Amino acid sequence: MRPCTPRRCDLVSSASPSSHSSRSAPAAEVVRTPAWIATMLALVGVLTFLYAALFQYCFTQWLKPDYSHGFLVPFFAAYLAWHWRAWAPERVRWPEPWGLAFIAAGGSLFVLAGALNIAKEWLQGLSLVINVCGAVLLLGGWKALKWLWPAAAFLLFMFPLPYKVEHRFGWELQKIASVASEYVLQTIGYATYREGIVLTVRDHTLRVEEACSGLSMLLTFAALATGMAILVKRPALDRVLILVSAVPVAVLSNVLRIALTGVLYNEAGKELGDRVFHDFAGWMMMPLALLVLWGELKLLDWVLVDEGGRASREDMVKTNAALGPAYLIMTALPPEKGGTAAPPKPAAQPASKGAR
Repeated sequence: MRPCTPRRCDLVSSASPSSHSSRSAPAAEVVRTPAWIATMLALVGVLTFLYAALFQYCFTQWLKPDYSHGFLVPFFAAYLAWHWRAWAPERVRWPEPWGLAFIAAGGSLFVLAGALNIAKEWLQGLSLVINVCGAVLLLGGWKALKWLWPAAAFLLFMFPLPYKVEHRFGWELQKIASVASEYVLQTIGYATYREGIVLTVRDHTLRVEEACSGLSMLLTFAALATGMAILVKRPALDRVLILVSAVPVAVLSNVLRIALTGVLYNEAGKELGDRVFHDFAGWMMMPLALLVLWGELKLLDWVLVDEGGRASREDMVKTNAALGPAYLIMTALPPEKGGTAAPPKPAAQPASKGAR
């Protein structure tokens, strides 16, 4: 094998940076180029035109108390992108051809959902997420997609569930809410009789309609639980428990909502009960969800106690012999839990040089 001469080595080393710069460039320079700006504006304009009707439909749904979280989803998605801004690439390669494949897939799904009219709004919402990811990939490369895809995926919570999904699971949730509300009202002293999904609370009749099944409320709780699980700095077990708890918390909140309505029917009249049940209680579900999730985090702090560092048996014997059992017990907890910090290790003494 021929050795590399100094001149040849200089040529090889100088060629590497130029080839690397041809593949990618600093992001601050790329986003200022006229071609990148024109492409970005064209994508925004096309997506706005295609999904204008979808957002008009979603806006009417967001005005309902059970879907009111939809107004906050885009802002929270933007916050996720800002929160993980450290992942933003310093150098980007554009145009990334794979971005066009994403956009083609999203456009095909949009057309197919409109033609078949099966779960149209939700599938078109999914196509919007795919198209946003495709635009990010086209304009910023794979590193930009890695940074922004969680925020784009969170946008799915903007769109109401398909009607067939609501109809299939709504009936089961209606029965669960009716049975649980009957027990709650009987427990607090109100004579309650249930027939199907109709509750007779003393002299008043309360029907648990499909809209009051709690399925829409479940979507609100799922969105909040997902956002909290993403943002909180907790172990994986805590995050999983937060996500799983969205279902029982949503069901429990809906049961309390129905039971409160039964109480108001008898104590304050049907007019006030209907107003609280359909208006005020629906708008209060999001603050209630945040309060419950905050309480869950505090409960996890009490139940799942962080353990201190585990030392070997030999280290424990040495520490016990040198500092005493009391100090060993105090350092069993980390400093933030009330323990004390471990003492600094003594500096190693330099070895003395022998006489010459």
